[in-house]
Amino acid sequence: MFGHVNPILPLVLAARDAGHDVVVATGADVIAHLEARTEGRGVTTWTVGPSHREAGGGPGTNWLSYFAESARSRAADLVPRAVDWKPDLVVSEDTELAGPVAAAVTGARQVVHGIGIMPPIQVWGALGPILDELFERFGTSGDHRAATYLELCPPSLRRPPAGASAAERIWPDAVPLRPVAGAPAPGERLPAAVNALPYEQTVHVTLGTVFHDNRNVLHTAIAALSALPVNVVATVGPDVDPTGFGRQPAHVLLAPYLPHTLLLPRCAAVVSQGGAGIMFGTFAHGLPHLVLPQGGDQFMNAEAIELAGAGLALHPAEVTGAAVADGVTRLLEEPAFATAAATVRTELAAMPTAGAVLRALTS
Repeated sequence: MFGHVNPILPLVLAARDAGHDVVVATGADVIAHLEARTEGRGVTTWTVGPSHREAGGGPGTNWLSYFAESARSRAADLVPRAVDWKPDLVVSEDTELAGPVAAAVTGARQVVHGIGIMPPIQVWGALGPILDELFERFGTSGDHRAATYLELCPPSLRRPPAGASAAERIWPDAVPLRPVAGAPAPGERLPAAVNALPYEQTVHVTLGTVFHDNRNVLHTAIAALSALPVNVVATVGPDVDPTGFGRQPAHVLLAPYLPHTLLLPRCAAVVSQGGAGIMFGTFAHGLPHLVLPQGGDQFMNAEAIELAGAGLALHPAEVTGAAVADGVTRLLEEPAFATAAATVRTELAAMPTAGAVLRALTS
């Protein structure tokens, strides 16, 4: 999934800039996206394991089962190629279980790359047995929890705020790493219509690239915000025709996708599903956030954002047009939200860069 690949790209590019040989292994449906963002940088890609849909991804997915089951076929593809390639360092994101096996089989150093808030240790009860099974299948063993963990989450958003004790974390050995939104692909631009929007303030609305199929939530949010004196820029999801949402007023712009690194600097607030990518991107610009969590880690993220005072959340049963309009109005008019969001932005800016962390990992 895009939200599991994009967070790792800064480290990938830092490794190439430092002269290392780099291979990125991922599902077939993310390869083109990955290659577009590493074009000309000498990054090799391997297609391994199932696509998102083949793995059962979609509305109503049991995500722990999704990560566990997809790891079996991914490991079958990845481990033999890793044995031939002989890596020194294997980096896998925190829901990916084939990478630890490849590291153990090849004797490489294992690093776990966070993609959001570190999952609670209770998740390990579901994923740990699958990893043990994979270790046994490939005739190896390992202590996954002893891996170095690259933690993208700033202190204000950790569970509980400011972090937990080592015993309460899946990975006690954690190193901070600043999350960075991916650069636009070559030639990517915002549509000219963005410059023609009439109001001073702009609100971005998105449900990301996994939960965008929940059209009712998007319809509700877009309709509610179109009644406010703000510009509304909504992304409705890959391969989705925006005309299916009906005719919109002049201050509402819909598109399948827009690069956040170009759009968010123009915004005053964000309404989203609360995935890690949009959460960190929003706070990197010091913007308050209304979260409409749909699944996965989004409920955890919504809680963290509210506890930090940097936004509000509406759970599925609470999402009405009036509630969305009221939430965004509060974010724009009550300065405490922007102040808390600015605090998170300062924390993010103080975290080490991918280049600095890479040097520490390879020294």
